[in-house]
Order: sequence, then structure tokens, then C-alpha cells
Amino acid sequence: MHAPLLLLWSLLATAPPKGAPLPHGPENLLAGPARCVLHYLDAVRLAGPRATEVRAGRAPTPNDRAYAGARRLTAPRTLEEIDRRSARGEDHPLAPWREAAKSRVLESFQLVAARRAPRGAAVVTVRERYWLGDRDAALDRSVSEYLVARVNGEWRVIDRRPGGTFDDAAVAGGYAGFFDDVLPSR
Repeated sequence: MHAPLLLLWSLLATAPPKGAPLPHGPENLLAGPARCVLHYLDAVRLAGPRATEVRAGRAPTPNDRAYAGARRLTAPRTLEEIDRRSARGEDHPLAPWREAAKSRVLESFQLVAARRAPRGAAVVTVRERYWLGDRDAALDRSVSEYLVARVNGEWRVIDRRPGGTFDDAAVAGGYAGFFDDVLPSR
């Protein structure tokens, strides 16, 4: 493994166990939000068709059951929004099974940054690499931001901005009912 990944995993491994009291001061962004996004992306990567199938020109047939791990880490309200958009024939940035059906498969990812966002949420920035259906194409590289927050006390992925950023004002004023509101301490 690469040294930065080993460092990240060692930091995540030293996080307090689930349900343990939080240490003094603000929560470690690597212990909750970043870990949630890393688990989500790993589930997406493992669920997708293999790159060899995409490069060989075979049409990938994503298995919806394979994406169950990623769906478990996605906020329930977000899953409802994905279903609504799918019914209208629209894509959602947190529906990787639809991207895989179009021969865009997550190959690898790297955590770039994590920051606090309004209402107790966090934004995790990730560099992603995708295989495309064109077997001669190079990997498609992009940077995405993931909005992560607690839903019923558990960290869940709320939204994704591929190639874009989350504005704090939009997070503060939007996403009503998507996650637990945490009021700032005085």
C-alpha cells in the first residue's frame, strides 16, 4: 500500500469505538466523516463491474445487490431522491450503479481533505479515477466533494458534487430533513 493510505488507515484505526464518549474538543473528521466516505467508496469500487470487462468492450451489467453496502452508507432521504430521479430517467451523483451501467466504473480514490460544514455536517474531498467504456481511453480523473452528516446518530453520505464544491450557505439553508441538525455550541 502507499504510505499516505497506511497513515490514513492507522489514524482511522485509533478512533474511539462506536458509542464511546467523544474526547474533549471537536470531533476528529477522520474518525467519522472521512471513514464513512472511504467505506462508501470502497463499497462502490468493489460492487462495480471489473475494469477488465469494461476495457474488453463487454457491456457491464451492474448488480444492484452488490451496491447494498454503498446504499447502507447513503442517507435514507438521499435514496428516496435517487429513486425519484431514476423514475424520471435522471441520474443522481450518488447512484454509482447507473454510472456503471454506462461503462463508467470507479477504479480508485484518494482522500484529499475534510472540513467542517454547517449544521454538524462535514465535507470530504476525494480524488477519483474511473475506467471508461472506451478501451483505449486513459482513466478519467476527477475531484468530488461529499457532504456527510449524522442520520439517527450514524454518519451517512448525503450528497456528492463531482467536480464541484459545497457552499456553506447552501448546506446551512438546504437539506432540511436529510440529516440530524446539530446546533453550534455557544
